[in-house]
Amino acid sequence: MIIKDFLFKLKEDLKKLRHYPDVNLGEHYNVDYDAYWQKRDYMKGLPGQGKPTLRPWPRQRAELLSKMIEPGSVVLDIGCGNGAVLDYVNQKIGIRGIGVDLGIEILGQAKGLGLETIAMDVTDISKLKDLPEVDYIIGFEILEHMPTPEAFLHEVRRKARRGLFFSFPNTGYYLHRLRLVTGRFPLQWINHPGEHLRYWTVKDVKWWVRSMNFNLDTLIVYEGLPGLNKIMPKLFGQGLFFKITNKK
Repeated sequence: MIIKDFLFKLKEDLKKLRHYPDVNLGEHYNVDYDAYWQKRDYMKGLPGQGKPTLRPWPRQRAELLSKMIEPGSVVLDIGCGNGAVLDYVNQKIGIRGIGVDLGIEILGQAKGLGLETIAMDVTDISKLKDLPEVDYIIGFEILEHMPTPEAFLHEVRRKARRGLFFSFPNTGYYLHRLRLVTGRFPLQWINHPGEHLRYWTVKDVKWWVRSMNFNLDTLIVYEGLPGLNKIMPKLFGQGLFFKITNKK
């Protein structure tokens, strides 16, 4: 099974070595948040039901989170999208989930899952002071979209009593390195090349968190080439999941 999964993943990766998404930047030259979510297809409904199911990547992050927080915790998800991750963790261990996002339509889906929601542009640092204090703050696949994630983290650190969890792509993944060798920048965007503004490898995360005077409690490299991502995670792991806490 591992060999089969390895070959399938390798084939899919190599398709992306010379690939660029099909977009017309002459007509759609701005980042469109709603179009991004539609193309990302973050979750799909189960056949015959309105209940959504997470795709593999966000499901892995939700599973990791479920094992690292306590039942009954108050969890604030910044960039919650349609609330699928919070709903998954709530069904798994029982939490109070609060979702924060900019899109009214996407927040409507989160409300449909029974979540509390807050409409906010979290790139506006001045507004973060209005967020409630909670046990944990999570932000999966959002920091790479921000021009100043350091300012964001220093502001939200005051709102998390027990810790903060984040994730973003591993730019050290072998496919991104191969694209650079062939003269192409790492491909991590979906609908517009301006989606990602910042990039990290495993070593970058360790240095970056330490330089901001946080404790790096946990760093997990996940996804990527099956088998090799366990042996050489920095090179063959595709995503980075980490927990940080304030230094006492």
